[in-house]
Amino acid sequence: MQVVLVMRQLFPFLMASLLIAGPLLAEDADEFVMVPAVIIDADRPAAIEAGSAALAEYVSGLVATMERAEGLPALTLALVQDDALLLSKGFGLADIESGRPVLPDHTLFRIGSVSKTFTWTAVMMLAERGLLDLDVDVNNYLINVQVREAFNAPVTLRDLMHHRAGFEDSMQLFTVADDDPRSLSELLAAHQPKRVFPPGARTIYSNWGSALAAQVVEDVSGLSYGDFLQQEILDPLGMNDTTWTSPRQMDEATRARLATGYKRSQGAFDLQDFMQIGAYWPAGGMASTATDMARWMRLHLNNGELDGVRLLDETTHQAMWTRAFNDRPEAADVAHGFQDRPYRGVRALGHGGGTAAYLTQMVMVPELDLGIFLSYNSAHSTLPFRFMPDLIIDHVVDHRWQPLLAGADEATADALSELAGTYLNNRRVFSSFAAVFGLMGTVTVTAVNDQAIVVSAGGQSTYLQRVTEDVFEGAGGQRWAFVRDDRGRVVALADDWGVHTAERVGWFGHPNTLFIALTLAAFLALTSTLGAWRNYGLGQSGGFASRMAGAGVLVGVAAQALLLAAIIALIISLADFDIGRMPEFYPPAAMLWTHYAGWVVAAVGALMLIAQWPTWSGSGWGLLRRLHFLVFTLATLFLSVMLWHWRIIGAPVV
Repeated sequence: MQVVLVMRQLFPFLMASLLIAGPLLAEDADEFVMVPAVIIDADRPAAIEAGSAALAEYVSGLVATMERAEGLPALTLALVQDDALLLSKGFGLADIESGRPVLPDHTLFRIGSVSKTFTWTAVMMLAERGLLDLDVDVNNYLINVQVREAFNAPVTLRDLMHHRAGFEDSMQLFTVADDDPRSLSELLAAHQPKRVFPPGARTIYSNWGSALAAQVVEDVSGLSYGDFLQQEILDPLGMNDTTWTSPRQMDEATRARLATGYKRSQGAFDLQDFMQIGAYWPAGGMASTATDMARWMRLHLNNGELDGVRLLDETTHQAMWTRAFNDRPEAADVAHGFQDRPYRGVRALGHGGGTAAYLTQMVMVPELDLGIFLSYNSAHSTLPFRFMPDLIIDHVVDHRWQPLLAGADEATADALSELAGTYLNNRRVFSSFAAVFGLMGTVTVTAVNDQAIVVSAGGQSTYLQRVTEDVFEGAGGQRWAFVRDDRGRVVALADDWGVHTAERVGWFGHPNTLFIALTLAAFLALTSTLGAWRNYGLGQSGGFASRMAGAGVLVGVAAQALLLAAIIALIISLADFDIGRMPEFYPPAAMLWTHYAGWVVAAVGALMLIAQWPTWSGSGWGLLRRLHFLVFTLATLFLSVMLWHWRIIGAPVV
């Protein structure tokens, strides 16, 4: 799922995100020579045919280059154009140890959140049949789970399909083991996230919301979601090599077809644990082949019809690929579950996905009748995921790379000063301890002149030039858009993927404020310790009031030391963070220790405040010493407020 990519950006501070054929024997690998599967149509003009062959050759070279440059174990790819499979090819080894090659019509790759496109298609099928209304309260269709009331506004299917229901993110989805006996409705009820924005206000990617839509399909159709998927979509489309069975539960023959997942280790590769999500699988648990996904792309590029089988009327499909919220038409957004972004003068629709070891991208360009699917089995590099489809589109539209020349001009930068500032990714937890993991989801916007800004996120900076008043584009074609409130004030920033927004924050909500509070309190604890040591060496013990004040200093120092030790333990425990082990790992004990240590700091801060009376009334301390203790007390209290704000205390530890 895409959540794996986001975690890699948000958690750097944690120091470290069916025709079933028999298994192929390593010694048989020579029988499988991978060549482009170019479809030749005698009725097509020779010029078009030559262009298709050139495109297939370009893509093969591009993948081979990226495979070597990025050190990919294996990659599978399918390219469709003009309602035909233009290219299907496997690169590398599906299993390094056995030497098993990648076969585009045989090797299974986990497609992650691309699975959601099946859910959204199922929703539109039921809507077309009159069984669903996308604009009524989703609770009308749910049997065993209900969305909690908030903002005096219901959540609709259209909200869910555009990731605008306002749900916070949740870590709990990834803590469900594949053998967990709970049904999807039971999990949805147990893990319902808080609604943090009114419906429609912000785009916040939600795995939970997507799984809820699958539950709606199940409750309305009377079939389990898996049965509906199989009987109504996969079987009619002849997608016989697509499955939702988790790797741990696959039969031996199917498991032998799955590309092994890898992670980087010691400059080479090691096995990566499979991500587990149990009954949440509709949100990202499917696996498929490149050729099956080529059929899926052809269905959508042909407005809901494939080889004479129609799943959706053309009008319904056109409605699905229409945005329900058009507040940023010149930038990326969502169209009924499909990521929708303008790129090089065309419209690219699709979805990406990541599941621990696997990264998958599916992009369709209706104007070019072009579909691109790729998946690979080591997530150490996001370069193919992020750029390969765009490079293919560049080739088709004959776009030549045009770098941008930086033009900083302080004299004119004030024209864009209202855009400058710090933004915090809204795809995060707000209501539990896991809120602290959103600390690194910071996006910084800097105005460089009256027509350009620099967006810095995840350790990288991108120079963007103005396209419209609130839309800016980089040399790579990525577009970011600013979101304004009813008063015209800039309040958020929408990214170039279309599924995330970042909220503008002031000094109080800025992550650096927490870091400053921690640093200041730790510094004052250190200087208090040195001062106490000095005074003890000088024999300045004083009377009762002095000892009371001194005790206040010592407990403050002890509390800060305890919190620092807990934070270090948390960082160490998460150093080898592996989303595949979440069910057995999360929450780690160090999260509880940090939580309790935070409460100790808050309680000690109150005691230090009480100790101010003897300090100032009868301790006999000098003015500087008393002021130092006062500042230490205020720093401890402010740190307590920050710990509360970031939900380290005062919230469940999940």
